[in-house]
Amino acid sequence: MAKHILLYASPAIGGLLPYNHAILCALATLGYQMTHVQDIPDGLATHFGSAGMERVRQRADWFVSQQRQVGIQQHIWLESAKAADAEKMIAEAKPDLLIVSNGGPIANFFPKRVAMKHGIPFIIVEHLVHPIKPKEVPEAYVALAEQYMAAKAVIAVSHDNLRLLRTLFGLAEDKGEVIYCGRPSTYFQLPDLEMRSRLRQQWNIPADAVLCFTAARMDIIKGYQYQIGAIKQLKQTPAWEHLYFAWAGTGTLADQFKQMVKQAGVSDRVKFLGELDQINDWLDASDIFLLPSESEGLPLAMMEAMAKGLPVAASAVSGIPEGLGDAGQLLTSPMFGNFQSTIQELVGILKDWVGDAALRQQVGQACKQRAEKMFREERMIKETVAIVRSIL
Repeated sequence: MAKHILLYASPAIGGLLPYNHAILCALATLGYQMTHVQDIPDGLATHFGSAGMERVRQRADWFVSQQRQVGIQQHIWLESAKAADAEKMIAEAKPDLLIVSNGGPIANFFPKRVAMKHGIPFIIVEHLVHPIKPKEVPEAYVALAEQYMAAKAVIAVSHDNLRLLRTLFGLAEDKGEVIYCGRPSTYFQLPDLEMRSRLRQQWNIPADAVLCFTAARMDIIKGYQYQIGAIKQLKQTPAWEHLYFAWAGTGTLADQFKQMVKQAGVSDRVKFLGELDQINDWLDASDIFLLPSESEGLPLAMMEAMAKGLPVAASAVSGIPEGLGDAGQLLTSPMFGNFQSTIQELVGILKDWVGDAALRQQVGQACKQRAEKMFREERMIKETVAIVRSIL
């Protein structure tokens, strides 16, 4: 009889969805019986707004429909992360293995506790660890160290995240490993020039414009405000003649960012695309990828831009430096009062890249070569499946 694996994800947003989808489909294709649990934490609807939350659900439903095609029939939505919900769901499923895919160390706290109670082996995958140590260590943090000790494997998406798990959350020095996330082969294909032309015409972006693209939720930590700060300065330079921006994402700050763009008098140059199911087409339409974030794990959107051969400028936070390396351009982290440096560096980089197409191509090719080496989905799946097989 096929081994039963339950993948429990919280929250069902952002880069966790495609990661979970890849792992679920790969394990199902290998013959494992898969159950997929997606948790909607309290307050998520408030964070995204009703329209944004509907897009989140639609995107999640699209992945579910694809998973059904490879034989995954068990999909469970939980409206909160209460202990009773986790107890009941895991007791009924009786999996041979639990995989918890976390948006942060505190996420999925109850499912891990239930697995320990019932003797169910589990794997923890940590996608994001904030580098801020609390002044007082909550009781839950002490319990986290026990959960990491009990886990059969702990996977981090970057060495920086693994270091933080050891420094802040009690992960033992001899436990834990890094598996970089990966992206499907479609992102490594040559750009679709017809799609590039079509999108630019549709959104009134000139064919010869230099288009800067960002895919991230409309949240303060994603750094859109720093792009707006740079835009205000770039308006006074010759580079502005050629610059356009396209931002893909939704969130509670979307209206605020639109108002800031309007006040800056650049609404014709900044395109708000909303939530996109796939960003592949817009990568084809773009020339530069920007991500001046305050906090990240190791962002999939950056990997996708690198795979497409776009020059990338991103903040030196968390796993971004080891992911981008010296292929693109690292920006000073805007945290702890450094945001003016971030803005000035962004201005300088865009002035250089806008004025030199050969330089953009050179940096973009370096990014693509690094993505080929580090961010292929096949490698991520192979390394993760090896861990699953060793446990089962």
